[in-house]
Amino acid sequence: MKSMLRSVRTLALSSLLVLGAGLGVGCAMDVGSSSSDITDVPQSDVERQSIGNCWLYAEASWVESMHLSATGEQFDSSQSYWTYWHWYGEITSGWMSDNAIETGGGTYKSNQIIRERGLMAEVDFVPEDAQGEMSARQSTALSKMNMELSSGRLKDPSSRQDAKLVRQVMDEAWGLSAEVRAELDSAFGVDGSNTIGSSANLAGTKILDPKTFAVRYTDRSTDAKVGAVKDTDLVTAMSEWHEESYPSYGSGAALDKDRRDFQIRVQKALHDRQPVIITWDVDFNAMESYDPVLRGSFNLTTLKNAGGPGHQGGHMTVLEDYDAITEQYGELKAGITLDPSNPDDQAKLDAALLPSTSIKFWRIKNSWGAFRDDRSSAPGFPGYHDLYMDYMDGPITFCPSVEGAKTPENCTGTTVPFGSVVLPPGY
Repeated sequence: MKSMLRSVRTLALSSLLVLGAGLGVGCAMDVGSSSSDITDVPQSDVERQSIGNCWLYAEASWVESMHLSATGEQFDSSQSYWTYWHWYGEITSGWMSDNAIETGGGTYKSNQIIRERGLMAEVDFVPEDAQGEMSARQSTALSKMNMELSSGRLKDPSSRQDAKLVRQVMDEAWGLSAEVRAELDSAFGVDGSNTIGSSANLAGTKILDPKTFAVRYTDRSTDAKVGAVKDTDLVTAMSEWHEESYPSYGSGAALDKDRRDFQIRVQKALHDRQPVIITWDVDFNAMESYDPVLRGSFNLTTLKNAGGPGHQGGHMTVLEDYDAITEQYGELKAGITLDPSNPDDQAKLDAALLPSTSIKFWRIKNSWGAFRDDRSSAPGFPGYHDLYMDYMDGPITFCPSVEGAKTPENCTGTTVPFGSVVLPPGY
């Protein structure tokens, strides 16, 4: 694992949105080496979200990690570009539930956006986004679009069917340059109706086709013990990686076994340095800011000490590492490099995968910002947080729709915070 600070830029928490039924995550927000870290996933810089689109930041981390493995290039993808097209689809679909944009989503939606609209570098869509860790433009664009939807040019459902008008209003709300607007018009038409795979034309633009975007990941579908490194394109990756839900039903030894089997699959992917996306539920009262041992973590002790649930919502991030307790070697600590070319270290990595081993916590690359006075990170890892298994296994009281004080009368729901992961083929 890494024993030094990673260079980071970060995402943010600005508000908490709930998991939308069937929609995905409404995000919890607020305003190349041979080493394994126990695992060491190739990561791009941390960034900081300003609205509830953590799922697009998780997608970006996933894409950027696989591209970094394939090319050695730190590609800075534009989450704002994907957010733009998410809003366009939501507004023109005719399925808006009210006069405000729903910022939540998930892996299926982000993959769909990439298949239809491709990618852009952050500097090529909103150049200012590339200057800092957080996109202020996303927040201001959201405010302007919600005003247009509630009382402006898009307040009537009929106006939202005028895709050319929707594009015009969105271009203005985002403050897109004349050059970027022209590229979007050229590629997808002034009404945005052309998509990649139909009649879109990316020639002469800075929009990248996912069919030619290089990625590398490990495939264990033909050999479960020794994964084969696969150099391919992003479209193939989106087709082959698969989402798996964490076992939440049952009890006793059977449930414990199902959960441990699931964890081992995730560990194997991390040992192979794969950027595993994880979906989980946030309760900010479980986040430790002071205790030096637990600082930057979500854990059940901190939640209990808080006296009850706090601000809550769904969240998506990317796994980086884990901490495990083995019978043979004791604790294998997150952040301490294990080198599989060293026989002793390989033995520890093997022990980490045994059924008798227990996971203490998972370390995630987050989207809440790297250097913030109001947000503690894992010690030595700005922008990274530790998710303790006592918290992730829950169940915890969960009612993200309740604002303010949460009492036994108004907060009766529960959740197992560990939701799902997205794994490479064969895991």
